[in-house]
Amino acid sequence: MHLVLPWFLPLATLVAWLGLRTARDLRAESGAGRKNAVWMLVLMFFPLFVWLMAQFTTHPGGLS
Repeated sequence: MHLVLPWFLPLATLVAWLGLRTARDLRAESGAGRKNAVWMLVLMFFPLFVWLMAQFTTHPGGLS
């Protein structure tokens, strides 16, 4: 398997990890915090999800 943008994996993982920690803190605050925690998880895991999609949808060896 040929990795596409291998430098982005640690960055996306860090963002997802920070989002998970923040969502755990928000969830403990109040009812509105729970809704914000869900949105935090969705937004913070999005770069990692896009990176994973790029690994299977790109063609190795070119930009065509």
